[in-house]
Amino acid sequence: MNRGSDVFTTLMWGLRRYAWMVAIFVLAIGVLVPTGLNQRTPTFEARAQVGPTLPLQLNNADPLPRIGESLFNNGAVEQSVRKLLRQPNGNIIPAHVKLIAAQDNLVLEVVAHADNAQEAIAVANMAAATFVTELNRYSQSVAPFLLQHRAVQAKKIPKIAGGSLSIAFGLIAGLVAGVGFVALLLVLRRPVVDSSAAEDSTGAPVLGRISLPKGGGHLEPADLMGIGLLCRRILSTQAKVVYLAGPVVGHLNQLGDAMQDFMTRVRQARDDASPDDAGDSVRRSGEVPEIVVLDGPSLELWARVPSDSSTTLLLIPEGIGARRLRTLAEEHFTGTPAGVVLMTTHRRSRGAEPPAASPAEKPQESKDGSSSTPTRDKDQSKQTEQTKQSGQADQSKQTERAKDADRSNKTEKSTESEQSKGAKLPKDPSDASASSR
Repeated sequence: MNRGSDVFTTLMWGLRRYAWMVAIFVLAIGVLVPTGLNQRTPTFEARAQVGPTLPLQLNNADPLPRIGESLFNNGAVEQSVRKLLRQPNGNIIPAHVKLIAAQDNLVLEVVAHADNAQEAIAVANMAAATFVTELNRYSQSVAPFLLQHRAVQAKKIPKIAGGSLSIAFGLIAGLVAGVGFVALLLVLRRPVVDSSAAEDSTGAPVLGRISLPKGGGHLEPADLMGIGLLCRRILSTQAKVVYLAGPVVGHLNQLGDAMQDFMTRVRQARDDASPDDAGDSVRRSGEVPEIVVLDGPSLELWARVPSDSSTTLLLIPEGIGARRLRTLAEEHFTGTPAGVVLMTTHRRSRGAEPPAASPAEKPQESKDGSSSTPTRDKDQSKQTEQTKQSGQADQSKQTERAKDADRSNKTEKSTESEQSKGAKLPKDPSDASASSR
């Protein structure tokens, strides 16, 4: 796992991401294995005992187990059992018969396994008789041996797993195995799930975390909020062009369209803002940045014309491998301003999907073969026209008000000029004649 990321956070992300893998382990170990063992064919076990008839010629019984194992595995016992079972090939020891030679014990037990009780008894007695013959070859140096207790009955071997208790233990074991496998996978893959790990892998700051719907579709309010915060951070810089790069072109186009729409609304708000709003934190001077997705010709332009007035955003999905992320950073970070954007995906909610058209809204073909416009499209076009008309009406009202203000100003100026001229002229013609005389 990454040094810059929290181990517990990465593990929780891995368990959410690979929950299906943990479920497979739980199902396989906790349910299928106990069920399969419970349904297997029953096995029967029979035992025969071999022991000395006279005192041992040895100082103690320590060498006896080793002597017994050597003689039991020398091939004579296997050949006799193979003839009895009529099995020319396959494993005989210890699949069908084996020897139990305990330390400090003079009794040697021959144990046989078979699918039925009669076969198990026959195999145990045949193997024990052959084993006695091999032991008595060394009767002078060890002791004479005899089949002390023949196998007379066989009992069914209890199954390794079965019942509800075994299934419960199997579920716990499967859960532990699944979590351990996911942890090992995370250590090998080293996914990037947080900002610190992304910064350690790329050396660039993380500018935000956004969420997008899987397979495209309409953005939800939470998605738009994250994209809006990312755009405000971009607007606080002096970047004129924002290049979007990443491993998935579809996500880049979706983010580019959303950012371009946000930038357009910011431009309109800036143009309509009053001078009192000049102190807003959002940049109002100059043009808003242009959003360019690095794909095809735009990628060639980005590589050919580097500029310090541009910013490159690397859109990476949450959980990308650290090695893959370093490779993307080396390909797209060329010394110009750059940043990283973490992306999560979610399923489209039903409310975010456009509603299905009703039968009345579906286009109907006319007699000449042309399709009529749906009712919903007509309503939307009417609303759009009404909105345009209302906007034009508001603009015309504002224009009329400005013209009225200009007319009133002109009227006031003309009145003042006429009053000033009237003050210079005499009020009575007689006064004018007298003054002329």
